[in-house]
Amino acid sequence: KELTMARNRKIDLATFIGQDCKFKGEMEIKGGIRIDGFVEGNIESDGFVEVGEDGEIISDIKAEECLIYGTVQGNIITKEAVELEKTARLKGDITAKILKIHEGAIFNGNSNMPQDNNENRIETELEK
Repeated sequence: KELTMARNRKIDLATFIGQDCKFKGEMEIKGGIRIDGFVEGNIESDGFVEVGEDGEIISDIKAEECLIYGTVQGNIITKEAVELEKTARLKGDITAKILKIHEGAIFNGNSNMPQDNNENRIETELEK
């Protein structure tokens, strides 16, 4: 499956956790993953992590980039971007070069934007 992020890059998702799936334990993923079920335990990917609207995560996430539609309780650390869609619920801290929060998303935590190359930015999108 391919996913296109807001910056119009194609993202390959090789692993899926379905809506009726519950997973407890540590995950190390090569490539991208979409999670629509329940995951408890740390998630580490060298690619893209997407949490679907029905996804519920109780863990820290480390990835290249992360797109959240569902619920996450834990810290998110990415090399590039984190995007919180309007249905996202995040309780935890974010470390990312780019942070995009859509209107309606709930974010309770702190954000940290590393200062390499001064390319960091925060985007807040107001949707009508």
